[in-house]
Amino acid sequence: MKIAKRLAWFSVYTCEEEEDERFLGVSTKLNLSINGSESPNPWKIKKTLEHSNCDHICRLMLRKDTVHNQIIKVWEDAGKEEEIAQVLNNQGGGVAVKVWDYERGKEYELNFKKLYSSQCYILSGAWSNKFVKERRLNKGDIVALYWSTYKSSFVFSVRARAPTAA
Repeated sequence: MKIAKRLAWFSVYTCEEEEDERFLGVSTKLNLSINGSESPNPWKIKKTLEHSNCDHICRLMLRKDTVHNQIIKVWEDAGKEEEIAQVLNNQGGGVAVKVWDYERGKEYELNFKKLYSSQCYILSGAWSNKFVKERRLNKGDIVALYWSTYKSSFVFSVRARAPTAA
């Protein structure tokens, strides 16, 4: 009963009140975020690792449409035109980006660039040592990442490990 009394004084907005807030460009709603992402599931970019992501070539390759929808658009909203130009035009070999390893709580610097041969994008550089070797990534592992506007970096996570052969 005490909880019900405490909750009774919270406001319940009518449709008209919500419309007034939209018209005035204000809101009293609280949006919670995880590492700068307002989505309850921020892991927008998911990838099942292939052999080329873990072998001597060792780079994380990302699809063009995924990068445009989940990274470039976010960078545009954040006013990162210079970084966008560096990546899209491969100026200076791409752009240095921070990648936060979610499970280990560490940040690394990787190179993010576009490959004109395949029209895909890659994260390279420390990917080999800091992620593939230290995290023991293998073909079939599922990794995920997203761009955190709060951290101004990628956030990386290993979501599932490949089944091991018996």
